[in-house]
Amino acid sequence: MSLTPLQLNAAAGLLQNEGFGVSANLISAISSYENTTLIVPFLNTISVGSTGNILSANVITIVETLAANTCPALSDSVPTAYSSLGTQMITVVIDQANIDICGNNTSKLIQAVNQAEAYTSQTSIFINSAVNSQTYLGNTFTTMNNMITGSATSINLSTPAFGTDLKNLGQLINLKDLNNFGSPFALVQQLYSIAGVVSTVTAAFITAGVSTDVVLNITSPTVSVTDSTEKLMYQAMTQITGTDLNQILSVLGVVTVGITTMADLLNPLKLFPNSFQSLTAPTANGPVAIYVDSVGSINTNLIRQLPPYVISSLV
Repeated sequence: MSLTPLQLNAAAGLLQNEGFGVSANLISAISSYENTTLIVPFLNTISVGSTGNILSANVITIVETLAANTCPALSDSVPTAYSSLGTQMITVVIDQANIDICGNNTSKLIQAVNQAEAYTSQTSIFINSAVNSQTYLGNTFTTMNNMITGSATSINLSTPAFGTDLKNLGQLINLKDLNNFGSPFALVQQLYSIAGVVSTVTAAFITAGVSTDVVLNITSPTVSVTDSTEKLMYQAMTQITGTDLNQILSVLGVVTVGITTMADLLNPLKLFPNSFQSLTAPTANGPVAIYVDSVGSINTNLIRQLPPYVISSLV
């Protein structure tokens, strides 16, 4: 790895042209240890004994490791478990310090720093991801089930049965307009977007009292209707049965059993016969079951927990 002039200049500036060296604090600590009343005569003994072969190499080694098995600090010894590093701790520490600063070689040190930086950068990605995953997206996904299923389980935990019900509904549900799911007006817009204007539905709406302007502009993306108009549409749908209903079901690809009027296409109890008991509604206190038994009795607690505008639209 080569270094650019900019890197070398930056290193020189950081070091104020003084070069690299072992930490002054480390040198001071070693010096304090070397000058203790216990270590001074001990180190002098080793130094004198090593001069002129006064003491043999074996004796010197024995002296250097005098307390290695008991209290290494008493004789500057390296603990026996680390004897492969050497015999005297001060020497081992200083040698390691010089290795860590790459022997004052700027080029080698910067390479080591870059390698360390690359390692920390890669490792930090995983660490930060693990930390951020605990709060990422806040309450978007409240459980692991919801995160894996894209929050489908926050609506219905019975995923196999729920999946079967959804498959049987064909193109009934407009996934781009889920906020209006259950609305008579949204249902007609979905039907008309697939089949065009259906005369039997138009005639039923007019008979029920739906405004002609609304009927003629149902397919317009800008048209909107009031709750009272939606109620009239629903009443009209209850009168669409038999052959007319079968044609609508065929167009939408609905094969769900038990649909007897067009209004049933707005009833979750009829739309999800296999999984309706697991359907939930989101509330401030978390998901709450919509139905409380196998016959489809509505959970009256929802009246207190759902926003007023939701309840008013159901009345």
